[in-house]
Amino acid sequence: MDEKVVMITGGAGIVGGYATEYLARIPGLDRIVVSDLKEDLGRTVVNNAIIGSAVSDIYPRIEFRKLNLMSEDETKALLDEVRPRVIIHVGTLLSSFYYQPLIKKKLASLGLRSHLAAHTFAKDFVLIYRLMKAVKAVNKDIRVVNVSFPDNTHPVLAKLGLTPTVGAGTIDLTVQGIRRAVAERLSVPMSNISVSMVAHHAIRVYPAGEVPYYLRIRLFDRDITDKFNLNELIDASNKITGIGARDNAPMTAASAVKNAITILNDVGVLTHAPGVGDMPGGVPVRLSAKGAEVILPDDLTMDEARAINEQGMRKDGIERIEQDGTIVFTQQVVKLLREALGMNWERVRVDEAERMAQELIAAYKKLEKETK
Repeated sequence: MDEKVVMITGGAGIVGGYATEYLARIPGLDRIVVSDLKEDLGRTVVNNAIIGSAVSDIYPRIEFRKLNLMSEDETKALLDEVRPRVIIHVGTLLSSFYYQPLIKKKLASLGLRSHLAAHTFAKDFVLIYRLMKAVKAVNKDIRVVNVSFPDNTHPVLAKLGLTPTVGAGTIDLTVQGIRRAVAERLSVPMSNISVSMVAHHAIRVYPAGEVPYYLRIRLFDRDITDKFNLNELIDASNKITGIGARDNAPMTAASAVKNAITILNDVGVLTHAPGVGDMPGGVPVRLSAKGAEVILPDDLTMDEARAINEQGMRKDGIERIEQDGTIVFTQQVVKLLREALGMNWERVRVDEAERMAQELIAAYKKLEKETK
């Protein structure tokens, strides 16, 4: 049997660092490979995990490998050598922790109530697109858990036959925040509360009542949904799990690691995840070595779930995704790009994503200078 090897791409960043720390303390892994273009930061992540684990008398096998994800040949060569069973992808060309505080100052003047995450689609899409092309080319049975905007990147990748196994974060964090809020209100352990939810990432950046969703809450086997103001619960969850909570990187990494280990160990766990097949947004799923299977409640059809999440996708700033993978922005995104960042984009084709990402980076660097 192949070794249980987990590889982290983009592992030198904030989320990658937390993911490495969590993996280092999970028994049964043969090897953890942290990869990134930033060698000094990547080796620091590895050294922190090795030394921190040793303090607890745990000795994982962790190594760093320099990798430029923009080079498909380099990526293919490393995949062939490392032979990971699961990849956790956290790479991006522009960190949300960097850009969101900058654009926040512009939103009010533009009459916008959300940062419209779709306007930065390209900065997340470019690297996962290149990674998935490399994974497909090496023709190995590699599972990929993607943290980089799975709600919206996966439906595009699905059009190209390059869908990652599953996403992580977003709906998973929202659900856990709801469980915590309910448990606190009822003074019961979180473990007694279960949730079934369908929602898009957009619900995390708007007041809950403005974005469609499906939500059911149970205490043990008893449905207690009607006992709560659901919008208030979702908003309470977003307050502690959203990026506005100052730093949600630890919980985002935890979601990715949970999904990766569940797939690696073929557990068949029921959970919530974004980016399942060509479905935008997030849904309840069962994760196993086979991948992610959507598990909807009896009173909700797949068409209804898709309609909920497609409406959420539009709230996030994508009007539609065309058959060739081109995304068409809503007029709000067009306005944000033009008036806040000086960019003129109404749509972005797959082969234009890299150019748009570079324009985004330049525009945000300019905005940063202007706001100092």
